[in-house]
Amino acid sequence: MRDSYTAIHDHVPSIRDSVFITDDGNDERESKLLEDNELDADGVSSDPESGHVTMEIRITKTTDDDDSTEDSVSCDSLDDRKIDELESIRQDRQKKLHMRQIVVKGILESEKTYLQILQEITAIKRNLQTKSLQEHCRMCPLEDLSTIFYKVEEIKQYHQTFVQSLQEKVNNWSDEQKIGEIFKELTFYIPIYKEYVDNINKARDLVQKYCTENAEFKRMVSTMEINMTNGFIEKTNLEEALFKPVQRLQRNTLVLHDLLMHTPHDHPDYQMLNKALSLADLNIKSFGEEGEGRTSSSTGKPKEQGHLVKSGFVIEVIGNSRKLRFLFLYSDIIVCTKHKVSGRHKLKSFDCKWFIPISNINVEAKSTDSKTYSCKEDIDAMKKRIVSLKSELRKEIRKRTDSFRDRTWSIAGKVSSRNMEKLKKKIEEQEAQLVLLSPHLPLHIQTRDEDSKDYIILISTDFEREEWRDAILSQQRHPHGMGLTRELSVHGIQTMINKSTQLPQVNNIGNFLSKNDEEMLSGLLNVTIHCLYGLDQPSDVFAVLELDSYGHFFKKAQTHKCLNTTDPTWDEDFELELDGSQTLRVLCYKVASPNNVLIGRSALELSKEWLSSSFKEQKISMNEISLTISVRHTTTAKTLKRTPSKLHGGIFGFKIKAVTMREGKTLPTFVASCIRLVEQKGMDEVGIYRISGVTSEIQRIKRAFDKNLRAGLNILADSDIHAVTGVLKLYFRELPEPLFTEESYPQFVDSIALADEDSKEKCLLQLLHNLPDVNYYCIVSVIEHLVKVSKHESENKMSLNNLATIFGPTLLHPAVKDESKVSPAMMMMQGAQDVFTQAAVLYYFLNLVNSGKSIRKSSQPI
Repeated sequence: MRDSYTAIHDHVPSIRDSVFITDDGNDERESKLLEDNELDADGVSSDPESGHVTMEIRITKTTDDDDSTEDSVSCDSLDDRKIDELESIRQDRQKKLHMRQIVVKGILESEKTYLQILQEITAIKRNLQTKSLQEHCRMCPLEDLSTIFYKVEEIKQYHQTFVQSLQEKVNNWSDEQKIGEIFKELTFYIPIYKEYVDNINKARDLVQKYCTENAEFKRMVSTMEINMTNGFIEKTNLEEALFKPVQRLQRNTLVLHDLLMHTPHDHPDYQMLNKALSLADLNIKSFGEEGEGRTSSSTGKPKEQGHLVKSGFVIEVIGNSRKLRFLFLYSDIIVCTKHKVSGRHKLKSFDCKWFIPISNINVEAKSTDSKTYSCKEDIDAMKKRIVSLKSELRKEIRKRTDSFRDRTWSIAGKVSSRNMEKLKKKIEEQEAQLVLLSPHLPLHIQTRDEDSKDYIILISTDFEREEWRDAILSQQRHPHGMGLTRELSVHGIQTMINKSTQLPQVNNIGNFLSKNDEEMLSGLLNVTIHCLYGLDQPSDVFAVLELDSYGHFFKKAQTHKCLNTTDPTWDEDFELELDGSQTLRVLCYKVASPNNVLIGRSALELSKEWLSSSFKEQKISMNEISLTISVRHTTTAKTLKRTPSKLHGGIFGFKIKAVTMREGKTLPTFVASCIRLVEQKGMDEVGIYRISGVTSEIQRIKRAFDKNLRAGLNILADSDIHAVTGVLKLYFRELPEPLFTEESYPQFVDSIALADEDSKEKCLLQLLHNLPDVNYYCIVSVIEHLVKVSKHESENKMSLNNLATIFGPTLLHPAVKDESKVSPAMMMMQGAQDVFTQAAVLYYFLNLVNSGKSIRKSSQPI
């Protein structure tokens, strides 16, 4: 029956709390039951021999017309599955309540710091008043002091009462503790905050005025030291401190949102917290609207002649500036344009900036000055934002689909459509930034006339740069390229562009984001590079692998150099991490001075149709040469199974606690050795931790450590640095349980989503410190090591965001229990969002350490 409920009391073994469930599994079953029904249990009996529970439950369902009906439900027994389900519900509730306690403690610590700031402000007020009353030292009229410190005393008094009340609640904490009334009372003081906000500009103007006029006044207000609850001293000044109450006003609503997120709906405090939030929102909105006006001032077919050969977005360097351009290569002319999108209908247009006949240009790829054009902005951070936005967009698409299915399109459909348009706009903005910042390899296009002009075009990868260069040279070799017969003006060029049948996308990333989740690949790609054929003379040769991630390509691996041979053979295998990937690029280089020469390139489209869990050999043709490789794909589910090792005495696949107890150390010797080697030999290595080591070497190190620690250390010391980083990542990936533990993982995810920064820091640090000691020590060591690596970003190109993206899933992702229960599409979509969240958690800790704060327990107050 849809309206029937079953109440399971603590008579059931292992179930101590009363839990209410519905037959349709609604997440809000407890609160729904309490609101809509009156439940009476007429009798409960149990059979001591069988352990079964028999109960007679009468449920009175009250309807809108005040009629009531009674249903009797008889439950002779409960199977184990139902009991497990109820136990799971109870455990989830307990975890939520535990997070609630952590959040409240974090709020209290933050409020104590804020109260101390208010006390420091009032202390400065009293000192200034004393000075101003002295005959020989009239630095500021008392009426101006009243304006500067307007309402500060009242705010401090109210907040002191709030902190004392909250402290008392925390000291007597229980799962059912109620704090909503305290927060509701705090909302009554919002009108006083409003008066304070209305006066803040006058106060700050006066502070600036008297700082200019009186050196003693400036000395007294320029330095304030706040003793933080974590033991640190924060330095500020009066002008900044006076702005704290303004910031606190908005923070109060964020805190209430966080509290409600971790308060069960059936908790006796939920309704009061919700009421406090409504009152806070109403008050802030009311005077926010009043202040809006006050603050607004401060805020076809190819043709024989002139057909289009190639087009795409590039970056043009003009002086010290980067300009986004769209390049058109016709069979007889190259045109550089500015891409514009205007009007309600998003009409695209291209304004011609310059054009050169093919017959009148020299094209040259200069690699020596590529560093000059490298941009330090973090591409990985943008990629993560795009992935997150894409995930939100797909959710909105599903909402709209559901609204049409449920015939609620008139309201929900319109809301989803608006949200989708906003998300698409944000994605386009991020794509544009990515296109603007990522290219760094120059392609020089020079005119051949007397007044030679050099146009510098930047492109992201060697592969794409060679494509442009080859396309231009190919048109020059063709008769119509070197024998231009038509005379074109700027107007004629503009007309030709407007008539072009190709409508370009923003960039490749836009194309990738529009693809279905099923088309995107994740997991691991094992690539073995065997040998190269077709060299006409002995050369020193090496190969490079590039892999895309949502449309942007990254260098992932490089073979060693085969010296002075016409038949180079490597047989080197690499394990590449896939992240929304579709294309594998292979580039072959000949070692030369001053620059290596690209002798062959090819792209292999990755598809689930031909990829499998066993190696497949592929022969790739590159003009006169050909390369033989083998490829194997391992799905995300299999890489994250975290299957325990069946060996005895090894370290890979063993719980970290067992390894440290065996060694008698707080950090496994293997982990400490890898970290030490990277800090000795790899800090300036480009792509450290991103570029893959040779898989066979990684496996050799792994086998050695699993057999004998000393032998493993000897092999590790002589290994390539990328093999060292690869085997360290493999160790963390093969742990039976992630370092952040599966039990604590949901709490870390919840905490990183907290809106209030102070509460977020307190909660995340407490969660870290509550982990088992061996996990805690290992995490802190890795984080401090990665921060050291990022300090060499100018050499190794590895920022905190890069490192967080690589290590986040490795250290946090729980094991995949049963891949058969999860569809590939859902796994791909959820995986992208999970990776973003896991990287965000790790980045938060990395950023804390990088900012000079300590995350160790010893730095926290006792």
